[in-house]
Amino acid sequence: MRKEELINHHDYFISWLKELKGVEEDKWYAPMEEGKWSIAANVSHIIKWDKYIFHRVLPNVSEGAVLPSFPEFDVFNQEAAKYAHDGVTQERLLEEGTETRKSILHYIESLDEEQMGQSFEVDDHHYTLSEFFDDFIWHDKHHQKQIEESLYKEKA
Repeated sequence: MRKEELINHHDYFISWLKELKGVEEDKWYAPMEEGKWSIAANVSHIIKWDKYIFHRVLPNVSEGAVLPSFPEFDVFNQEAAKYAHDGVTQERLLEEGTETRKSILHYIESLDEEQMGQSFEVDDHHYTLSEFFDDFIWHDKHHQKQIEESLYKEKA
């Protein structure tokens, strides 16, 4: 993915997070579907992974780097869900998300094309930084779609 596309995606995502401030509290904390996460837990999940990537992955990316394994997904995700319901207000969670995305955006803006092609490894997966961001964006869009479908259902 080109740097300009990454910048546009992150700008859009920051705006999207700000729009979520208008979600009513009962919708924010209710499961999106029976047996599924709430919007709050879903957003917290995205933000906790953003923070992990910003603090643990991106600072250590260099050509040929072998980075530590990702945390145990189920445990990490459950902690994110718990944080959304027991540890933070809606407003603060969205502020954290906006702040973290702005930091990631500044990181991307600082990269040149050579850096975007740096190859590294995490958990036996080989990535270029560009490929890593492609996965990152897929993850965003996946959860955005779930949240938007849930909100659309509520309005219908």
